[in-house]
This record gives sequence, structure tokens and C-alpha cells, in this order.
Amino acid sequence: MRRAAETVFRQWVMLRLIPRSPRSVGTRDIRNRLAEEGFAVDLRTIQRDLGKLSEIFPLTSEADGKALRWSWMSEAASLDIPGMDPPTALAFQLAAVYVTPLLPPTTLRHLNPYFQRARDVLASTRGGNISLWPDKVCAIVRGPVLQAPAIVPSVQEAVYQALLIDRQLIVAYRRKAADRPKTYPVHPLGLVFRDGVVYLVCTVKRYADIRHLALHRMTSAMLRNEPARRPEGFSLSRYVKDEQFFSYPVQGRSIRAEVLFEREAAVHLAERPLSRDQQLIPQKDGRVLLRATVRDTLELRWWVQGFGDQVEVLAPASWRAEFAAMAHRLANRYGARPQNDKTARRRSA
Repeated sequence: MRRAAETVFRQWVMLRLIPRSPRSVGTRDIRNRLAEEGFAVDLRTIQRDLGKLSEIFPLTSEADGKALRWSWMSEAASLDIPGMDPPTALAFQLAAVYVTPLLPPTTLRHLNPYFQRARDVLASTRGGNISLWPDKVCAIVRGPVLQAPAIVPSVQEAVYQALLIDRQLIVAYRRKAADRPKTYPVHPLGLVFRDGVVYLVCTVKRYADIRHLALHRMTSAMLRNEPARRPEGFSLSRYVKDEQFFSYPVQGRSIRAEVLFEREAAVHLAERPLSRDQQLIPQKDGRVLLRATVRDTLELRWWVQGFGDQVEVLAPASWRAEFAAMAHRLANRYGARPQNDKTARRRSA
């Protein structure tokens, strides 16, 4: 009985060592890995076990000289012991919806059987409402929902692979106002997903300055064998969150902003502060004065502009002058005096 149990356990370990197609593993590699796990077994036994297991499980093999290389069939269902329970299936189902855009295609191919298994588990769930949970959860983004631009599949594959193994890329990239793409080597540093657009954070050629290249503007990308160069001390998280380079900094230092909000427009700032030192000071006229130390970015200015006539910028002086000039241009464009609906309809007719 003990010997039979050891055989079953060894065969289970063997199944775990076999990758999914198109990857494969040779019998010698399996023997070496089994030895590391404490199983002393010869090649003939491994070959015999694999032959028997392939009659039960969706395994496939291909000749490699006189030996064989083994893999799980690409469409094989995931093998999970213990079986996937409904809460785990729910987590995979939500990941399939919200995490899929963030993962490399090669990783997704390995996860697809688990996503399918999760769908099967939720579909067969009885006696509860957990299978309906994906229909009760939705993540939204602020602003109009713009369609995500299409990315050439081979470009996405090459960029993700280059990031995974830290290799250079040769990309053909078309800038916004350009008619034709230009080709040059890049050193990948990370990916940023922003409002449906995927950006490759990288350096170009031998330059040290960091660039953002939108993947949908790449017409081709080819992996190079040369290692990518990474700036010393670079951190993608610090670059994006602390230094806010994807918010388009106007200047390198922080500023002290003072903005008057209509009371209704300022309510959410009490729940979600703009900065750690934020102050909200009620005014005699019913408005609320916001004081906060913030990074001066174009994104922050666009956010303030989005409140329209519900805000008045007091400081810094450069902001106030910029907003005043914008208000003057808008007044000239729309007319200094507001029109009523009847007048507007007569003019449009």
C-alpha cells in the first residue's frame, strides 16, 4: 500500500512538472526535477509512467532525437486538486474581466483554462446566488467612455515578452502628428494603462530621458537579444504615483493652491482630500475655500477647469491669470451676454 501511494504521489508531481503546449519538458529534465523532490527513479520508469498517464490525461509528446518532450495539450482543462470552490471561481471570473487587459498574452494563454473552469463552476453552482455575483459588480471610470485603440497583436506580444525577460526592442513608431513611423531601438521599463490606452515607459537609443510610447501607435515591434538598459534606481511606481509624470507636470516643485468652491461642489473633497494638508474653510458668502499643497500638473488644472463657474482660483497668481484668460476667450467665443433658448433657436434656424 505504501509503495502504491508513493507511486501515485510521484505521478502527481510529474503531472505538475509538465507545462502546457507550446512549452514542453524532456524526460531527463523530469527525472532531475523528481530527484530534487526526493524521488529516485530511472528514465525507463518515467517513460512508462508518462505513457500510462497520457492514456488518462490530455498529454502530448514530440520526438527530440531519441527522447520525447512532453506537454499538456493547449486546450486541456485545468487540473485542480482540491477542486475549485465557488469563491475561488468568482475571483477568477472577476479577474478575467478586470485584469485581462493588464496581462501578457502568454500569461493569458496559461490562465484561460482556469477562467473556463471558473465559468463552469459558477454555472453549476446550486443553492446560492454566488454565480450571479459577476452581474452585480461593475467598475467604472470617470469621464466619457472612449473606445480603446486597437493594438497590433504581434506588437503587444513582443512588448510584453521584452518586459518579461528584460530585452531591447526595435519598434516602428508613428508620433501623433507624423505621417510615417520611424524605427529605433527602445529599452522597456514598464507598462502603464491609462484611460484605455497602453503606454510603454522606456528609454530610446542611448538617451537617458524617459519616454512614453503608446502601443497602438507602434506598427511593428521586434525582440532583440541584447539586454535592456535600466536607469539606476528607477521605480515605475515612484515615477507614476509620486512624481506624477503621467499627470503631465508643469514644473518640478509643489505649489500652494487656493481655490474657492461653491458649497455643493466642495462636498466630495471632505470625503476624498486632494492632499494630506488640505484645508476646507467655509466663507461668509457660502462658498468653501480649499487650501492644499499639490503638484502643479496639467491634469490637476483640467480637473479644476471641469467645475466651470463653480470654482474661482485665487492662487497661485499664474493659475488665476491663466483661468481669467481662458474665461475671456470663452466669453468671446460664446458671446459676452447669455442668450435665452428662443434667441438661440432663432439663430440656429
